[in-house]
Amino acid sequence: MTPTPPQPLRDLVAQRLNLQWDSFSREHPNLARAIDRVNLIDTTIDNLRRNPEYIKAMREADLDEAQLGAISRVLATIERAVAVALGL
Repeated sequence: MTPTPPQPLRDLVAQRLNLQWDSFSREHPNLARAIDRVNLIDTTIDNLRRNPEYIKAMREADLDEAQLGAISRVLATIERAVAVALGL
């Protein structure tokens, strides 16, 4: 079992997963019921950390995972504002 990733990255991946989960579960209801979402988040994080594009983007932005948490909060605020603007 892999160690629990730092919270900012975990939160960001979970938020993004949640944004797409309803659509995914409508298209694949049986699969959605069978998936362990915590495991899916952990697997996604493990894959990101090995992904050259992710590694390059983090280096180019000179970010660490603590700074990623701040960015995550900004994105969440923007997403909520868009949802309010759309009446969601």
